[in-house]
Amino acid sequence: MTMKKLLGLESFPFTEEEIVRRIRDAQRKHLKEVVFSTPNRTITISIGDINPAGMMRGYCDYYAK
Repeated sequence: MTMKKLLGLESFPFTEEEIVRRIRDAQRKHLKEVVFSTPNRTITISIGDINPAGMMRGYCDYYAK
């Protein structure tokens, strides 16, 4: 299953690379959601405080081996 299908973005013109880039940018900026929109439709994806490596922000040193 593709990321576009999992996120409900299969009808949007975005590539999977662009979706991942926008989610990573939002995480770096500590945003709570990412909005994908076209003239006909808008999807908002809520993102949590877990970074892509699976660790909570601010606790990297605690979980580092």
